[in-house]
Amino acid sequence: MTSSEARPAPGFDRRPGFPMSFHPADGRVRVVFAGTTIADAAHAMVMLEDGHAPVYYFARDEVRMDLLSRTTHSSR
Repeated sequence: MTSSEARPAPGFDRRPGFPMSFHPADGRVRVVFAGTTIADAAHAMVMLEDGHAPVYYFARDEVRMDLLSRTTHSSR
């Protein structure tokens, strides 16, 4: 089965009016907080969904994990 023949994700069946796309971000993406660079990526990914701000995804080796702390929050 090719990607064009693949069935859309289950969420699409429930909310077809909210299309989303996931693709490489254009150019370099940097995340800076209080003057400190938290992430710096030449190959970040971006998810675009109607009605929502873009969401960027980074490989772990492009993120200063030593500056982050684990929480109990989850996006699942």
